[in-house]
Amino acid sequence: MNILIYGFVFFGVAFLLHVAIWRIKKPANSIKILVLLFILVLIAGSILSSLYEFFSYVYIWFLFISLFTAYLVSYPAIEVDSPSLVIIRCISESGKAGLNIEKLGDLLQNDLLVEPRLKDLVDAGLVDLSFSAYRINKKGVMFILPFIFYRNILNLGKGG
Repeated sequence: MNILIYGFVFFGVAFLLHVAIWRIKKPANSIKILVLLFILVLIAGSILSSLYEFFSYVYIWFLFISLFTAYLVSYPAIEVDSPSLVIIRCISESGKAGLNIEKLGDLLQNDLLVEPRLKDLVDAGLVDLSFSAYRINKKGVMFILPFIFYRNILNLGKGG
């Protein structure tokens, strides 16, 4: 039971620090800072709770890493509008009448969905912008390789 409590306490402290820091000033490379923040909280929490034996730490770390991974995967959907969430929100707001296909097409413009994501990729250093052209760099290739590998294992091909 203590493992569960420590895991949630560590995650809760990291989450509260995340919210506090972002309310003061959102960092430029938010994902990098988020990873660093959660790792530091995990290490500090582990040191402060040194009364536990080694295997308890392993369980706490697994729980914390699982919670953090789930949070990290969902964070981009919170940070920026995703196409799926925009579509669902627009359909929901249209009420019983439904959403006209032409109106949906007007809502899903490049400025709303694509441009912020391209800016995020450049800011994260995964893509370079030069002479009005986006080019993937070495860091970007290293980032996408696990996803390509995993999609190939599942025989999913290209697309999403």
